[in-house]
Amino acid sequence: MSNLTSRFKRSGALAGGLLCLAGMTACGSDDNTTQVKQPDPVVAPQPVTAASITTQPRTQAVQAGQPATFSVVASGSGTLSYQWWRNGVAVAGATSAIYTTLAATLADSGDVLSVVVRNEAGTVNSDAVALQVDGIGARVLAGGAVEPTRAQVDGVGKQARFLAAGPVVNDGAGNLLLVDTGVKAVRKITQAGVVSTAIVGGTTTSALRSPRDIAAGANGVTYVIDGIDASASTVVRKLGADGVASTIELGVTPGDPAGTGVAPPAFTAIATDLAGNLYVASEVTRPGEPECSSCFKRAIVRKVAPDGKVTIVFENLGPHAVAATITDLAVDKNGKLFVLDDRGIRTVDGTGLPLTLMGNDQAFIKAIAVDANGNLYFATEPFSGRPSTWPIGAIGKIAADGKVSVAVDPNGSDARFKTADWIANPAGLAIDAAGALYVSGNGRVLKLVLP
Repeated sequence: MSNLTSRFKRSGALAGGLLCLAGMTACGSDDNTTQVKQPDPVVAPQPVTAASITTQPRTQAVQAGQPATFSVVASGSGTLSYQWWRNGVAVAGATSAIYTTLAATLADSGDVLSVVVRNEAGTVNSDAVALQVDGIGARVLAGGAVEPTRAQVDGVGKQARFLAAGPVVNDGAGNLLLVDTGVKAVRKITQAGVVSTAIVGGTTTSALRSPRDIAAGANGVTYVIDGIDASASTVVRKLGADGVASTIELGVTPGDPAGTGVAPPAFTAIATDLAGNLYVASEVTRPGEPECSSCFKRAIVRKVAPDGKVTIVFENLGPHAVAATITDLAVDKNGKLFVLDDRGIRTVDGTGLPLTLMGNDQAFIKAIAVDANGNLYFATEPFSGRPSTWPIGAIGKIAADGKVSVAVDPNGSDARFKTADWIANPAGLAIDAAGALYVSGNGRVLKLVLP
């Protein structure tokens, strides 16, 4: 019995040993097998990407008294940092992806905002956008101080630059077209204050050589009075929406002065009406002897119908002391013509004779425009050395019934129209469909919303 027990014990130990060997497990201190350490997983280095902007800031329009919020969406490795800029100056504390201004005033309108985004791999600048402030009063739509070294800078709001902001017109699509006589080009201004150069001039091969006045026709057509050089303008250009330029031939008009010393007609102003008619003011002068006070001049306005038929609809005839240069034209929705010359604002009465609505002895009138209701507005500049009861620099209004009043007085009691950016020497005046006025000059364009 003892031998049997002994054999069983030995057989169990052998079986246990075989199991330990088969399982490669340590069953006791006699197992000297060395464990193999697996290598750590290989982690590929993450690429370093520079900061980039995926969603640009956008121009914001708010009512006066309300804040405006600008935002940007950016990406890039690591931590992104932000710095907002306003009119070229870093805004203290504006260091996140969102910047909210204080309550905006009309003086803030046209301010230019942008943001710089940085990380350890690079820096990126956002697009520049404008703050537009709505409300009754005067504000800058586009343009800043005149800087000859930045004569033709396309941009937005106060960032844009005009060298000589001249006549301006509403193009019928919500934009303004402005003749920048200093750089001999036509500039386009959107309601958001974005300025672009629509027609480049100033070269012998360009569509324009020496533009003076502008009018907007139907279907994107633009009319421009142009010249060969800085002297009298002797060409009327028609510029199609496709950019193709052509010349409108008006020819010699019966009754113009003739003979030695008479130059070709000089075109001085241009306008269009809703029926597609084009109005062109011109003058012809025959020098008198020996004094220029006896010079003979004829100033007329010609109406060019869509079918090309030309008729004379206004005429000044006589010596210089009597007949004055026509400097601006406006036509209401009914085809009524308004003429600005050295006498003042005039129209044609029922008998076809000139009728003075506002004399230049009351204010020095520089530009006129008519609204959809037949009200005529005019921009003025101060008299030089002559007393006047007309408020300095005020915008006037002539109602459809002929009543003359002050529409905007920058020196009056309404603080909403008092601005350091007021244009003292206006060059152009335009009106949009909502009745807002636009005044050009002094390197900028102002928007005036009337009460």
